[in-house]
Amino acid sequence: MQENWVVYQDNLKVRELKTEEMDEIKQLSVLSKEKLALTDSVDNLKSLDTIKLTLSDYRDNEIKDDEVVEIAFEIGSLYGTIIEKEYGWKWMHVEKNDNKGYCVVSEDNKFCCPVHNYIYTILTDTDKSNNVKLLFNMLEVIHKEKVIELYNFIS
Repeated sequence: MQENWVVYQDNLKVRELKTEEMDEIKQLSVLSKEKLALTDSVDNLKSLDTIKLTLSDYRDNEIKDDEVVEIAFEIGSLYGTIIEKEYGWKWMHVEKNDNKGYCVVSEDNKFCCPVHNYIYTILTDTDKSNNVKLLFNMLEVIHKEKVIELYNFIS
């Protein structure tokens, strides 16, 4: 199957997600929501508090390497879905320099957040702060940043 990459320059390629990829992200988001006992009536900030606490609990306890990837995809999908709904960002696959992955992308395409990689890093790098709520709140005003380049990775 031919992938529809848009190549902006040698170090930047972007494509929309395939239907199967988007379906999997939605399924993982729903699964994570169920595991975290979040309901549709729970507001985003409360959901983010639960995500942050859950990530802290995982960091404080020993988790198997194969579980880390699974957890990162589940919680990352939920986190990205919350960003998508709150700020109108969209899911894309972005490759820029050494960074690549599924990202939620700002409406103006200036910023992208590799949510799965971000959650994975929080789970595996003890030097990485668990700032899921802070990052989420920063996204509300990030469009005011004066940047020229497209698809700047934030996490």
